[in-house]
Amino acid sequence: MEKNFLPIALNIADEKILIVGGGKSAWSKIQILKRFDAQVEVIALEVCDEIKESGIPYALKAYEKADLDGYLMVYSCSNNAEVDQQIVRDGKAAGVLVNIHDQPALCQFVSPAIHQQGDIRVAVSSNAKDVYASIRVRNEIRTFLESQNR
Repeated sequence: MEKNFLPIALNIADEKILIVGGGKSAWSKIQILKRFDAQVEVIALEVCDEIKESGIPYALKAYEKADLDGYLMVYSCSNNAEVDQQIVRDGKAAGVLVNIHDQPALCQFVSPAIHQQGDIRVAVSSNAKDVYASIRVRNEIRTFLESQNR
């Protein structure tokens, strides 16, 4: 079945969000989530220097089902198909929203391209089909909004 994602704005301030995986893609997700005051934690066998130096809590361990307890959502940046499939199953059973990095067919939600200007936030999504088109349109909107404030 083809995915049909609902664009929605969620208040994630002080919500616990788990990142499984500790590489550059995990670091990229962390930077976005911290803009919204989420309580991000990482579980990975290894973490990149940026995560180590960021102050984000992390555990050097393999993922297991119990790791999802208490989280609103989980992003898997594990680059491991077996782990990703397990996270999808576990997340569904636990009622935790799941995003598998670069695998929209496995995701319950996707992250849009976002522009924020004061209290105005614009999110552009392509239903997980063309991230570069979403970014291009977001940038066009940013240029327009910035031109209105001159």
